Amino acid sequence: MMSYFLDFEHSVQGRTPESVFAIIESWLNGEKAHVKESQQPSRIVAAHGRALQPLGWKQDARKTIAFNLESSGPDVLIRVRITPASLNATDVRMRSDEARANWTELLTRLWVLFGETETTTGAIGNRPVDWPASLQRGKATLLAGGFLLAIGAVAIAVLFPSPGPYLGPGLLTAGVVLLVYAGMAVQSARARIAARGKEPHG
Repeated sequence: MMSYFLDFEHSVQGRTPESVFAIIESWLNGEKAHVKESQQPSRIVAAHGRALQPLGWKQDARKTIAFNLESSGPDVLIRVRITPASLNATDVRMRSDEARANWTELLTRLWVLFGETETTTGAIGNRPVDWPASLQRGKATLLAGGFLLAIGAVAIAVLFPSPGPYLGPGLLTAGVVLLVYAGMAVQSARARIAARGKEPHG
């Protein structure tokens, strides 16, 4: 199965690739990340986060962060690919909106080292999460999970043991998994929407 990853971009103005590389390297050291590959000044790859964090979409979960630097006129374009640990890939895929939001916040701590404000860096080069759309997707997944749960229960009651002992329990398991992830997604989306509603407008 192909690995799952999320991509980010950021443009830094008025700096050389060498200076940008040095800041990224210093930030990784401060994050206690383990540098696995270093090709100054164009590429640096590091293992970041705690292996014991089971929630793969969290900022401190184990993942690989790859930075690729490209000169773009007077600017430096930073392309970032974050790949969760293989054991967490399914969790991150199911919680991709939350992962993107959390990892955008993580990278913002790096972008501010280039002299930009957190408000500015949060919007530059990163596809924002549409939390109302995420909420609707979560609700739709809740319905799908409930449907699979109901079909699984019917299959166990009516069909068991034919056409086999695994159809009903398999549907039940799939339904429970969808309900759990969808419930977390809905909760996160509602919390993010509520938090944005409290932000000052200017």
